[in-house]
Amino acid sequence: MAERGIPVMSPGRMRLAEYDRQDWVANVEVGVTVEECLEPAYWAHMAAQLKPYDHIEIRADDGTWVADLVVLGADRTWAKVALKEKYNLTTKDVSLSQAHKHTVEWKGPQHRFAVIRTSDSAMVKSGFQGKEDAASWMKEHEQVT
Repeated sequence: MAERGIPVMSPGRMRLAEYDRQDWVANVEVGVTVEECLEPAYWAHMAAQLKPYDHIEIRADDGTWVADLVVLGADRTWAKVALKEKYNLTTKDVSLSQAHKHTVEWKGPQHRFAVIRTSDSAMVKSGFQGKEDAASWMKEHEQVT
């Protein structure tokens, strides 16, 4: 019996990923779980733009997790995705003091650092580039209110 040689990749079977798939990033609202993101209906408003083998990185707005998905199939109103990997993250406590009426929290790439009222967890102001900027605004705001 003849031994089989090592196979060699043909240039026509390999190309840059940009030609074959799209890479997406989705910022998932606080409270939505990874399991809910695996439901085909979750992608209803984006499904028409997705195609098999696309990659989607989903990120929790509160910074608690990041997950990688691959699209298995998609139609106009649904997309079937599979979980490749989920990473649970830890976030530092960014509040300056328990005595404050407000805290500063990272609220994801959409809202960035935000000032949160501790009494009802309402977002007072968001979009700060750095924690220090948000803390400074919070300190001034607390002096006025």
